[in-house]
Amino acid sequence: MTPRGRRRQRDISTRDLTDYGSPAAGTVNIDAAARGMGVARSSIRRGPSRAKAALSSTLLRRLSGRREADVSEGASARGMLQAAYGRGPRGGAVNANAAAQALGVSPGTVRRWAAGTQQPTAEHLTALRSSARRATRTKAGRRAATADFRASPQGRQALRVGSKLWISGTQGPRDYPRQRDISVDISPQQLDALLRAYEQGGDRGLIAALADFVDTNYLADWEFLSIDDLSIGEPE
Repeated sequence: MTPRGRRRQRDISTRDLTDYGSPAAGTVNIDAAARGMGVARSSIRRGPSRAKAALSSTLLRRLSGRREADVSEGASARGMLQAAYGRGPRGGAVNANAAAQALGVSPGTVRRWAAGTQQPTAEHLTALRSSARRATRTKAGRRAATADFRASPQGRQALRVGSKLWISGTQGPRDYPRQRDISVDISPQQLDALLRAYEQGGDRGLIAALADFVDTNYLADWEFLSIDDLSIGEPE
């Protein structure tokens, strides 16, 4: 039994929070959510933090083509290496040469980290985690990520002839958001604008641009409470 005066701790999912604001946009009302669910404020705070990291990883993967990139807490070395340094120039899982130069180790060591046959030291793990986070938290990191997409066959085609944008999550008109999947045709110019919004404004900049895009091209007064996945072209 929880002692009187103390609220219980609980793992809170993103969907738990959508009744109290938008985890995607960072507008969850912490006090209202804690009261409504009868849990400690600290439980509520952890939910948006995890949701933000998961969303950052999803957007990075989809807007870069770095399919295993991961900046969330507990990410593998492979996921962080791909987030920070991208894939190898010949299609390898990670760019071992770039990572080795940045982290002061050999390319072979990086490949063993990526394969899971060797673990980074605590010092290297801290440096790697910081590098991975810069991929989503800095303009330079985000521009490098979208450059990978722009240079890919999928990206070149989408930016030449247009594509289809798929979004899954808790979303909808402001008076009726619910869990749903939508798909909207997107022109090369609109896609370029979304990529630039991400480069300049990060996750929040992209979400605001997505809301405007869907509002104009799909249904008015659209909002995103959560984004579970996003895909340019056919969903993966």
